[in-house]
Amino acid sequence: MAREKLPYNKLGRTAKFYRNNPEADEKHKASSMKAAKKPARKRKNAETRKYRRNNGLEGKGGPDVHHGPNGLMTISARKNRSIK
Repeated sequence: MAREKLPYNKLGRTAKFYRNNPEADEKHKASSMKAAKKPARKRKNAETRKYRRNNGLEGKGGPDVHHGPNGLMTISARKNRSIK
């Protein structure tokens, strides 16, 4: 089930653009779905799910699983998503 939409004044610049331009939003969703179906993307997602499951993180929120130079590792969502 999708979460409720945020009020317009709480949205970032990109989200406001997509809210105001539904045609562009549909195009963006279509290209995102196409990218998500690629075998490499599916394999990477499966690896991170397995890591989260084995480390007791699955379905609990918490840190992101990151593909770093030394393999998979956990990293704070703030750092991984570059949120200041």
